[in-house]
Amino acid sequence: MKKLNPSFFCCLIALLSLIPAIGQEPYCQNLGFELGNFTNWVGYTWRYSTDVTSINSAKVQGIVNRRQTIMSDTTAYDANTGNALRKIPTGYLYSARLGDEIISSDANPRCWQQSLRYTMTIDSSNALLIMKFACVLQYATDHTAKVEPRFRLTLYDKSGNTIPDCSNYDVYSSNSYVKGFKTYTPAGTNSQGTNSPVEWRDWTTVGADLMQYIGQTITLEFMATDCTGRYHYGYAYFVAKCLPMRITVKYCAGDSVAKLTAPEGFEKYSWTNSSGTVIDTSQILQEKDPIEGAKYTCTMTSATGCTVSLQSTISKYILKTDFSSYMIDCKSNKVQLTNSSTTTHGSLLYKWNFGDGTSTEKNPRYTFTTSGMHQVTLSLTNPPSTCVDTLTKMVESFSPPLIGISGYSTYCPNLSVFLKAYGAYEYTWSSGSKVDSIEVSAPGGQYWLVGHSSTGCISDTSYRKVSEEPDWKFLTDGDTTLCKGAKSLLTTSGAVHYLWSTGDTTNSITVTTAGIYTGTGENLRGCKKSRTYNVVEYPIPLVDFTLSVSSVNSKHNGLTGNIPAQADVQYVWNMGDGTTEMGSDIQHTYAITNAVLGYIVVLTATSKYSCLDSAYKTVDVVPFIPNVFSPNGDGINDVFMSNIELQVFDRSGTILYKGSRGWNGRHKGRIVDPDTYFYVIHYTDMHQHVQIKKGYVTLVSEMNLLK
Repeated sequence: MKKLNPSFFCCLIALLSLIPAIGQEPYCQNLGFELGNFTNWVGYTWRYSTDVTSINSAKVQGIVNRRQTIMSDTTAYDANTGNALRKIPTGYLYSARLGDEIISSDANPRCWQQSLRYTMTIDSSNALLIMKFACVLQYATDHTAKVEPRFRLTLYDKSGNTIPDCSNYDVYSSNSYVKGFKTYTPAGTNSQGTNSPVEWRDWTTVGADLMQYIGQTITLEFMATDCTGRYHYGYAYFVAKCLPMRITVKYCAGDSVAKLTAPEGFEKYSWTNSSGTVIDTSQILQEKDPIEGAKYTCTMTSATGCTVSLQSTISKYILKTDFSSYMIDCKSNKVQLTNSSTTTHGSLLYKWNFGDGTSTEKNPRYTFTTSGMHQVTLSLTNPPSTCVDTLTKMVESFSPPLIGISGYSTYCPNLSVFLKAYGAYEYTWSSGSKVDSIEVSAPGGQYWLVGHSSTGCISDTSYRKVSEEPDWKFLTDGDTTLCKGAKSLLTTSGAVHYLWSTGDTTNSITVTTAGIYTGTGENLRGCKKSRTYNVVEYPIPLVDFTLSVSSVNSKHNGLTGNIPAQADVQYVWNMGDGTTEMGSDIQHTYAITNAVLGYIVVLTATSKYSCLDSAYKTVDVVPFIPNVFSPNGDGINDVFMSNIELQVFDRSGTILYKGSRGWNGRHKGRIVDPDTYFYVIHYTDMHQHVQIKKGYVTLVSEMNLLK
């Protein structure tokens, strides 16, 4: 039976927790590529073939494109695993890839080999090396093991000798001893065997115990090679981090449960008590009300079978943070901090926050940037526990040049200004006041103060002259009469900042409703002036008028107009013929011409507050149609409806006339008999609508009718 063959090199080095954006601890900086580059790593690249010696090359130092690559897309998957393998493990920002994942990516046959090295000095803070790797190996059944793609992880001492540790890993595609590989066969086939199965292993975490090498320098190397038969690829991804090799304990004052946390990165955990009984198999052990001094052992097993055992003794860590301070002298602003913090177990680490700086010393001597009282915080951590404690106190420093008076040197007219002392514990003003600030108003004058420390230090005298701010112009404008539905612009000017009661911060606002509006301006000094506008809204006059007729003609050319009169409202009628009428009741006569189709009558009503409105109506000019005409040649009523489109019919429907010059009573050159005749008239009104008028007219004869 053929063995499971993880193909190419496996990528080792892990970072078990979320990698921060900038970096890890300085003692293993960029071990997990958290800088997004190869800082502190050294790369090597070379080529070796077992059947084409002409392409063999010497090992060259340096990072080479595609041979050593930073992975930065946290959403990317590896296509050669059927998109099942993430290129960056969950919770990490970067990983490194050794080798080339692209099939047939080189013009010449492959057989590339590459490595990455990282050198570090081991101490108690980095004695646990956590490595996380994933491997992708193309398998070929026609190769011996030493020809196949290969991956190797090796730890070296300072002399370059291999450190005998079970974390070392050397695998060919046919002899991997790490279980858990999966098989995927990419689609397609060619002479280079791109349809060969791929053996791949998902992200796996291992840990190396380096406690016995504390004080020594070691080198971590990852090496990956293609098939030396030139055509099969292999590559790996990896990340790493270093941690203290210890069990952390959280059993602080006030806790009823002790929380013991073993180092991360191992596949199995087994906790035993002092009698050797297994009590838990998780990374974190929680014991309720444990006995002080009880011992617990955790045995950890990595994915490669390496085991590490650590022991921890239960101790309640009770921290008490305290410190005191004293000024070095009366001029340097230096303060000596004396730490009196205690703990029942472990060691203490200190973090001081002075407001303008920090320190990690136990008893720092600090120079403040300002004089006076400072809020200082001391935070304690208590390894190997995770207990913390914090204390904040006020600390005094003193430096005469840093003691003085703040505040404006002018006060706004009719107002006051506050002068505030700074830099000392207490003060004496020229007015005799001992407080840290005083209020100054008219007439102003010269003021001084002296600062004192709580220990008797005295500052030089500080002076401040205060006077009234010169007056300044604040201009305002705006119409406070508002017609309903209209707008009014209220304006202020002369300031550098503006604020209206509406919340607007421009120098002007537009209002549409009645109300009280206040505009405030502020000059460069901060002095303010205001103007209040009382905007009153008035109604719009009514303009719903009536006309006696809606049309006129040449015989009936007069009309009347009317609107109910309102108090204090003026009415102006534009009659549409170039003339106007005044008043609420009007009479008007039009001079009708054939060229005019109608008139537009506009009424404008204006109140005493200048609020106005207007309305209009149309008056059509229609043709006057007589019902009798006498074409007797006397020059009076001889033609029926001239200058309009006309048709005339007799009783039988015969058309006697058609045209626009008017009918003279004749048909075929002869005057027709006196009778009643029918007509149809077409004309276009002022709205450009075609109108049709139908009716009848009576033709009458006279004694002198022309034959």
